[in-house]
Amino acid sequence: MAYEDPNAPSPASNNQAQQSTSPVDQSKSFLGGQHHPWRRLFARTVDICTAGFLLFLILIFAFSATMPEQAAGFAKAIENPIVASVVLYLIWLPAEAVLLSLFGTTPAKWLFGIKVAHPGGGLLSFSESLNRSFLVFVQGVGFGIPFVALFTQLFAYRRLTKTGTTLWDTSTSAEVLHRKWGVFRALMCTAAVFAVLILMSALNAAGNR
Repeated sequence: MAYEDPNAPSPASNNQAQQSTSPVDQSKSFLGGQHHPWRRLFARTVDICTAGFLLFLILIFAFSATMPEQAAGFAKAIENPIVASVVLYLIWLPAEAVLLSLFGTTPAKWLFGIKVAHPGGGLLSFSESLNRSFLVFVQGVGFGIPFVALFTQLFAYRRLTKTGTTLWDTSTSAEVLHRKWGVFRALMCTAAVFAVLILMSALNAAGNR
């Protein structure tokens, strides 16, 4: 007769443990449930359209002050919305990497209750944060090109809601933590999103004049 350890976990308990540690498939939930794909998207959009846009303006002023002859060509190039979008993302990459390596969050991520860290709680290094931001630029927003971004974001949304992680988080061993929202934070985040939408509409209207 085979000896059975009375302290050994039963098959039922093993199955329960595996279910508790396995990622939750929420791909059929539009809002993504506990994976918060929309919160992550809106936080990134607010970051780029506020802090990123501010850095973009500083670059333009610095470029005009230091290299006035080339500034006209640069201004002409960024009149193209695709070129401007790519430049805006590239400007934001190192800034985001610095913030994530120092604080584990960015202004909009902090507002939306999001933190990026290693599973053990340690912050990503600057090189890891820069690598993650670059992978988001390539795999998440399709180099900032609107038509390409449509497909990359759909793929990222599907993967996040199904597996609980993204390609860029897996590649850098990063974990995205989400703080539970209260009424005040929800109102502030909603106001931030509407403010960005108004800002983008105003800029588009000014560019079409």
